[in-house]
Amino acid sequence: MQSANILIIVTFLVSAVRAASGNSTTSVERPTIVSAVFKYDPNKAAAAVVGGLYLIASLCLFMRLFMNKAWWGLCLPIASTFMSVGFSMRIPMAMNPSSLPIFMVQQLLTLLPPAAYLAFNYIIYGRFIVNCVDRHYSWINPEKVVRYFVVSDITAFFVQGVGGGLEVSTKVTAEKPGANVLLTGLVIQTLSFGFFMVLVVHAWHGILRDGFQLRQEPWGPILWILMFSSSAYIIRCIYRVIEVAQGNGGYLVTHEIYFYLLDSQPLLIGICTYIIYWPTKYLEASAKPVTREMTGRY
Repeated sequence: MQSANILIIVTFLVSAVRAASGNSTTSVERPTIVSAVFKYDPNKAAAAVVGGLYLIASLCLFMRLFMNKAWWGLCLPIASTFMSVGFSMRIPMAMNPSSLPIFMVQQLLTLLPPAAYLAFNYIIYGRFIVNCVDRHYSWINPEKVVRYFVVSDITAFFVQGVGGGLEVSTKVTAEKPGANVLLTGLVIQTLSFGFFMVLVVHAWHGILRDGFQLRQEPWGPILWILMFSSSAYIIRCIYRVIEVAQGNGGYLVTHEIYFYLLDSQPLLIGICTYIIYWPTKYLEASAKPVTREMTGRY
């Protein structure tokens, strides 16, 4: 799994290098990396504000984690911290639009962390099913949910990386197939997370069918928290699909405001949910005595 992540990063690096080198020999003044990729000049004030908000969220999440000693959730505040750095890097990127190292750091630190946000939800779902209710409410073995969906996300990232490499290839004939491959990767990621949400809804329906009243159960808020944060994340996934489907000159990709409204904002709302409702106290509750015995094995 670690080698797959390295391969994804290398693929993105190759893609960026090709984009930076360009394929035009007739133009005297070559476009910068930023103008070629984003089609606009990044707003430094917006980057500073959003980077600051993610930093505050990271500090709050770290506080929650350490207070509850929930080390299994370390991926969330760490990923949020990287995201904060990524947005902050848009400031020097705007000042040095032709710097490949700055561009690469900014891209990697804003593209990769959301995968950890999704993984955090996968972890919560598995722990909820095992610790609070019963395995039969889940279509998939709860202990394997994280593994299955993380592998799916890594596959989607790999496909996106290959598509990005083809899209900026020096061969014109590879541009459209590259865009299609990139779009396929995004669709895979969106469908995968959409199926996860269906998994949560299925468990929710089964629990209600068996007569449980969520408001009366100490673990009841977990399902609401999962669905709320997941709904925020799926908005971002759908936005990315539409953005890429519109092409390089599409309306969404050429207007920075939508990047903040439909990409960074939903993600921020999703992770901030866990600042208010840290899941540990709900996961420690058990609906059935038999499931309490299983908590030590998960």
